[in-house]
Amino acid sequence: MPASLRSRVALLVLLGTFLIPVVTSSLRGLTHVLTCAEETEIPFTLITPASGDPVIVSSRTITRDEPEGVCGGLVLDMGVGPAGQGRVALRLPITNNTEFDWQGSVKLKLGAVVVPVDIGEIKAGETGVDTVRVTVPPGQVELNGSLLIGP
Repeated sequence: MPASLRSRVALLVLLGTFLIPVVTSSLRGLTHVLTCAEETEIPFTLITPASGDPVIVSSRTITRDEPEGVCGGLVLDMGVGPAGQGRVALRLPITNNTEFDWQGSVKLKLGAVVVPVDIGEIKAGETGVDTVRVTVPPGQVELNGSLLIGP
């Protein structure tokens, strides 16, 4: 093998080595790289009877003098309401109480199903909101949300 060809092959192998992490990585449905991921403390239980709309059960504990928010000042105040025909509407507002702009997503866990919902860019001092309508399976299922934040 000529020396010039050998050096070109070595250069291609070296470049290929740097591309392995890019090719094998997955954002699992996210549209941004994560810098912070924290669960919210607002679980919901959805009880769906054989006929009719789901019943929504939730509770939240508020502690005095405890700083609000996660990931350094970001607040996810998830809400659930009836949407008719065995469905619920999930309102997912993220408030950015920091001095930096962020990309935000919410990882919803409805029973065993996990779905990321992209909220998008949230400017400093503003709120980004998305609403998702979900069909709830019959029986009792728990709904949780996690805040997924990136630069």
